[in-house]
Amino acid sequence: MPFINLKTTEELPQEAKDRLASEFCLIAQDCLGKGEAWVMCGFEGGASLNFRGSADSICYVEVKAYGSLSSNGTNAMTGRLTSLLSSEFGISPDRIYVSYFDTPNWGWNGSNF
Repeated sequence: MPFINLKTTEELPQEAKDRLASEFCLIAQDCLGKGEAWVMCGFEGGASLNFRGSADSICYVEVKAYGSLSSNGTNAMTGRLTSLLSSEFGISPDRIYVSYFDTPNWGWNGSNF
């Protein structure tokens, strides 16, 4: 059950959120083996982010998941997320960060897996 959370300095109208959520689900399925029924997405547009002394266009993505994540899967996912966000917003890939957090404890529906 991945949670994919995007923070960006760019504005995110609802159409963009819907489009990105669909793409995030496809990427999670292809790279992590997690289907759309188990992916949750969060979006924060217009975020206050700064890198290298500049608030120019930036994206930061957190991927949190139950279980352990393989380096092959996360590497593929980083490439696909970077390509998607660069295309969507025109942001240079060196201003897009993706971080991964896995956990053996994940609660859902009143209990833990």
